Amino acid sequence: MKFHSTDKVRLVIPKAALITVFEECDGFEQDETGGRVIGTYQEHRDKLDIHVTGIIEAGPQARRDAVSFFQDGDYQEQVFRKIEDHHRDIEHLGNWHTHHVNGLQHLSGGDIETYFRTVNHRNHNTPFFYALLVTAKHHSSEPLRRYTVKHYLFRREDERIYELHGRQVEIVDAPLVWPAGAGAHQNKHGSPAGHDLGANPSRVYDKEILGEFYRGVRPFSSAKLGMYWRGTLELLDGSQVEVVLLEDAEAARPTYTVTLREPPAALKSLAEEIATVEFPSARAALITAERSCNRALYTHHRGAHRVDFSA
Repeated sequence: MKFHSTDKVRLVIPKAALITVFEECDGFEQDETGGRVIGTYQEHRDKLDIHVTGIIEAGPQARRDAVSFFQDGDYQEQVFRKIEDHHRDIEHLGNWHTHHVNGLQHLSGGDIETYFRTVNHRNHNTPFFYALLVTAKHHSSEPLRRYTVKHYLFRREDERIYELHGRQVEIVDAPLVWPAGAGAHQNKHGSPAGHDLGANPSRVYDKEILGEFYRGVRPFSSAKLGMYWRGTLELLDGSQVEVVLLEDAEAARPTYTVTLREPPAALKSLAEEIATVEFPSARAALITAERSCNRALYTHHRGAHRVDFSA
């Protein structure tokens, strides 16, 4: 597939938008992920100026694997309408997603087919479709150099795919309309406070430990729940139980609670008890849940019913 150049397009994107994208990538080391890109645009004769002002996350029902990604459109539509109530000029500019987990350096054939179909659809509101693609991860302490990104543009009734180059992309300091508050203030790593995995030191350790030892549990972020983890926990008898870890970030020091969803009979009493416990970190909550579930299963088989949280 040939990608064409154009000198007719200028893209303005806030640092906070790129950081939001990169932090989402950090949460998915093995699967593709992505989201919606929103903002405004201006056309003057044959010139097009695109201004990114927000990134809408994939949503709680998104589906991911190493070579495909499907967004939670219903959730994203709700978020967009909420934003639109306060920013009437906002448009859906396009999508972003990542290939850094599979090594693809350009848009896939499926991506291209989907984006051409979208930009030429009668209900698509803009005469173009913008696509941001993350292609590689780097070990860099500089927030904007942690990933390589490419920018593509599709135009209505145009069979060419345009790739934007560095001189056409202006990175600016500006707040985002979504995620709420992103870019308004940043932590020492340059990440938007309150919407990333590195917003407090505990999250860094949570990410490392859960990513290494609990790969069935993944981090998510939503407007309703905020930061949370969800997935399956494997137990000593070979069974699995679904867990949800919720972060309460309102306090000076965040606390975490863990819920066992549809637990088996042997774990129902434990599920009720552990749901009332607050933990200082997500890793502490998950490790305690795992140990307590295993102990409950063990004591259940021996006819015991009491579970001790002190260990």
